[in-house]
Amino acid sequence: MARVDKSKQVKRNHHYVWSHYLKNWAEGNDLFYISKKGKIAKDSVKGLAKETDFYKISPLNEEDVDIIRRFSKLSPPFLQEEHESQLNHFIKLSSISKLINSSGISSDEINKLDKVIKHNSLENMHSIYEDLTVEVIGALCRGDRTVLDETQNMIAFCSYIGHQISRTKNFKDKAKQALDGNVSLRKQYPKEARLLERNWWFISYMLGINIGFSLYESKDRDNHIFIENKTETPFITSDHPIINVHLDVLNKAEDEVPERSDFYFPVSPKYAYMINHSSEYNGLEGSISKEMVKKLNGHVYEKSYINVFSSNIESLEEIKAHNKADQRG
Repeated sequence: MARVDKSKQVKRNHHYVWSHYLKNWAEGNDLFYISKKGKIAKDSVKGLAKETDFYKISPLNEEDVDIIRRFSKLSPPFLQEEHESQLNHFIKLSSISKLINSSGISSDEINKLDKVIKHNSLENMHSIYEDLTVEVIGALCRGDRTVLDETQNMIAFCSYIGHQISRTKNFKDKAKQALDGNVSLRKQYPKEARLLERNWWFISYMLGINIGFSLYESKDRDNHIFIENKTETPFITSDHPIINVHLDVLNKAEDEVPERSDFYFPVSPKYAYMINHSSEYNGLEGSISKEMVKKLNGHVYEKSYINVFSSNIESLEEIKAHNKADQRG
């Protein structure tokens, strides 16, 4: 039987949360989750936290490139260079796609190449960051924090976190809501607002680069906390798996821009990692109480977009019962 070349397969089922990560909560490939309607169900990780064509790219014209570069100029020069390198990669792909569509030549092979460019390119970039982190996530799930003592592993981990923050549907939709709600921007700069929305696929990718670098650059100033959960209540996660639990943020309105961050990242039902500006959670390094596990789970639930995931049904039933503001049903 001939081997299928996966690089030529069109990818349309785009996960905005890494399915390999979600398997840490699964039995086999299935895990418990709270559905969009607020029901508890069990399903394969392959069918969750995904959307068809979520990472599909749009062709880049001069206006698109200009708005991206203007946005990039808000970053330090060395990050602008990285943005430009990544942008040039997508400009080349866009040029090939445009050439295909303007050639007047049509064949199954050529049309498939065009689809691969549009559907696979950004998805493949996210897969690179994921692949670089497989060893790190696996070690953390075994309780081995020393994996991050190696510089390349810490770089990969921070990069992964940066992109996982900016790549979710939650992040995309909230950015769109903010843009739609800014009436003065849309009125004074209608073209710019339209271009920002059209090119969000690249701008969010660019933001992921920035967040990842910032986390690595500040690693010696931030509080990095590895938490082992020895209680009978497991950590849960969601379709927005990395959340800011800084006390200032928790007390702010949802549309206010946070100035500080305490990033909480449940790695598995037993382990979690935090990268914090504050020292509020430093005591969790030694041990964590059942009450604090439930508190962090509550934050995960509150900041989730659609789905919340767990290794057992009891933890989801409990968190639903204790969240009086649940409006999912």
